Amino acid sequence: MLSEREKLEEELRFLKESFEIGVITKEEYEAGKKRAELKSRELDEKEENDDKIEESEEDKIKADDKKEESQLKSGDKEEEKEEVKYNSLKEDKKEEEEKEKESIKENPLKQEKTYPIEEKESIEKEEELIEAKETIEQTETEAEKDELEKEIEENQNDTLKEEQPEIIAEEKKSSFKIFAYLAVVLIVAMGSGYFFFAGDSDNTNSPVENTASFIACHSDGDCSMEGKIGSCTNPGIESAECSYIEDAEVKLKVLNSKDCFNCQTARVMSILKSFYPNLNVENVDFETEEGKEIAERFNLDVLPAYIVDSGIVDAYNYNKLSSAFNEVKDSFVMKNTVSNANYYFARKEISNKLDLFLQPGKEASLKTEKNLKEFLEAFDNVVFEKHDADAKIVKELGINTFPTFLINNKIKFSGVQPADKIKDNFCQVNDLEECGLELSKSLV
Repeated sequence: MLSEREKLEEELRFLKESFEIGVITKEEYEAGKKRAELKSRELDEKEENDDKIEESEEDKIKADDKKEESQLKSGDKEEEKEEVKYNSLKEDKKEEEEKEKESIKENPLKQEKTYPIEEKESIEKEEELIEAKETIEQTETEAEKDELEKEIEENQNDTLKEEQPEIIAEEKKSSFKIFAYLAVVLIVAMGSGYFFFAGDSDNTNSPVENTASFIACHSDGDCSMEGKIGSCTNPGIESAECSYIEDAEVKLKVLNSKDCFNCQTARVMSILKSFYPNLNVENVDFETEEGKEIAERFNLDVLPAYIVDSGIVDAYNYNKLSSAFNEVKDSFVMKNTVSNANYYFARKEISNKLDLFLQPGKEASLKTEKNLKEFLEAFDNVVFEKHDADAKIVKELGINTFPTFLINNKIKFSGVQPADKIKDNFCQVNDLEECGLELSKSLV
């Protein structure tokens, strides 16, 4: 599936080719080109707005991440404070035990301090709690840690409720802070997810995209469907829409020769397929019996040749391209001036012959002669002849583009060419020692 920009490039290329072969007028070409350039600017603006929207979303996500990170750091600090308080209590308890032991050592006769039964049990349980707390620190799995912390909290509520009210209050406050911290983290995570996905949803309905989606087409070229003719109604506005109709099948035979190095058919085929979507193509080699019969039947003398059947009359775009064909025996043969046929197979071959067709005084013709000079100086055995645009042979060959070269009286090529390109083309059909030379690859 072609992108919008690729479609524009294809449309511009097609417009240029259609203008060059005389299918459309200069005014039609300029109008189509202007329309395509306008669409290109609209695509540039749309892509620029899309980039801005994407940057805005990225900034928003980064801000949410920083906020969440800040809250996590705050929670870590609260946990550190609780840990410090607990360690402080633990150290105080150890100091008291150490002092008691030192006191007994200094005075062996001193009896161990006695406590009421209930107080003694309370101290024993407190010691158990400290041991349990130490066990938590050594526990490797989070499941075991949670279970031990729960047991400690239950014992604290039963045994230290009256003796250490301040510590119990602090532990409750710590538990509350932990739960509050977890709740905040959960809310932030849910909120970030909501804004992230909601942002994507809103983005699909952004004004820029909606505006672009409302305009279905700007020209008939925007409406394409395999095997059908597409047309654009109300082009370039919100009410624009594409409609499609079935088109007649058109049978095409392309007659060509393997002996021609300059008989490419891709450009003409691209144009024909754009006009006739149901084109049924058959390629025929001129050297075969069928090829000879076709050439004789339609009185052909130059290749490639394009012959379509009478079904073209029923095609939707028949009138748009009818001037490019000559009707011959219930079929239609494309004119040589349109098909850019380059191989005059019926002409007698003359080896090492080069003809040049020019328009005197024209800049392109002057440049061609300058570049040809190096080639002619290198190839002494070439039989060279120059012709003006009004020469008899020009009309005989149907040449309408200048400058044009004819090699060996059979194969032509056109345009201003550097010396090395002229050499390459000439040596395609002539085997000379000079063909191994390196000539200028750039124009002079």
